[in-house]
Amino acid sequence: MTTRDAAARSGRPAAPRESSTSESNGGVDVSLWVRLLESHNLMLGEIRRRLSSDCTMPRFDLLANLQREDGQTLAALSRRMLVTAGNLTGLVDRAERDGVVERRADPRDRRLSRAFLTPKGRELITQLLPTHAAHVHTLLASLDATDRRELRRLLGKLRDSLITDEHGAL
Repeated sequence: MTTRDAAARSGRPAAPRESSTSESNGGVDVSLWVRLLESHNLMLGEIRRRLSSDCTMPRFDLLANLQREDGQTLAALSRRMLVTAGNLTGLVDRAERDGVVERRADPRDRRLSRAFLTPKGRELITQLLPTHAAHVHTLLASLDATDRRELRRLLGKLRDSLITDEHGAL
């Protein structure tokens, strides 16, 4: 079965075929973009499935963000997590209800609300991070260590150029 056949059966779009004609009009670039999206979606779906008995991906993302920097404003969390303010509010409401997150008014500006991990939330994310890392390692096992380092380097280079471009430096 070809990759295109597998994609068709799964309902996922197949990556465009690469040809010398498509190279001249950006076809390779579009193909690369599609592969990045497909890889992201496949990995995210598998991680979601593997963590589903312990935590939802949005909750994992919230807890991991707070574990990296506790006490973020909801606006900052919304930007970092790439979710709307409304979605984040609902996520924090449910996490607060379940006792893993608490909101506190900002002492310098009481109009702002900051989210903090509770001891229960800190314990949960401390348990989930090694599990998450092991799942990611398994998903990347088809790449040897050299390939993983090179892919990381290239994606970092791409990210850095996009950040630079976003801030108008290019």
